[in-house]
Amino acid sequence: MLKDALWSSLERNQQDILPARLVAIHDDQLAVQPLKGMNHPAWILGHLLAIEQKVVGGVLGLPLPTALDANWWSIYGIGSTPCPDRQVYKSKAFYMDSLAKTTARIVTYLKEKSDSDFAAKNPDPVLSKFIPTLGSALVGVVNHRSYHCGQLAIWRKAMGLSHAGA
Repeated sequence: MLKDALWSSLERNQQDILPARLVAIHDDQLAVQPLKGMNHPAWILGHLLAIEQKVVGGVLGLPLPTALDANWWSIYGIGSTPCPDRQVYKSKAFYMDSLAKTTARIVTYLKEKSDSDFAAKNPDPVLSKFIPTLGSALVGVVNHRSYHCGQLAIWRKAMGLSHAGA
């Protein structure tokens, strides 16, 4: 079933893949850009949180598990640019805790639904233009996570850190 594949993928990513990509990365390294303009861990984690909270609140209509700053979208949203100023960003623990709560909210939602529920129209007026259904929004969350975990793997390599597989 689609919902089973989605929730198991999200849980595996949250519990195994994402933490593995962050092994031996300390808070003082989160905004380092080994290549000019490269997405760094702080931006990637905040961006994942921004998008996933957008799906939780705007698409699924659920209460947000973590309150984000008013300027969150301008720092992490689509079209934002990562900067090397560490003071702009939160701690790794904040991102991981907030992402865990957001993932849990999505997984709980998935487990309560049937596959037929995912054919419903995406109610978000902006996102629905390119993500028309609840199912496509949820598949998008899984794909988006995977894409940015790949960026973390590339960042690790550029930093000279060992491969961190999961």
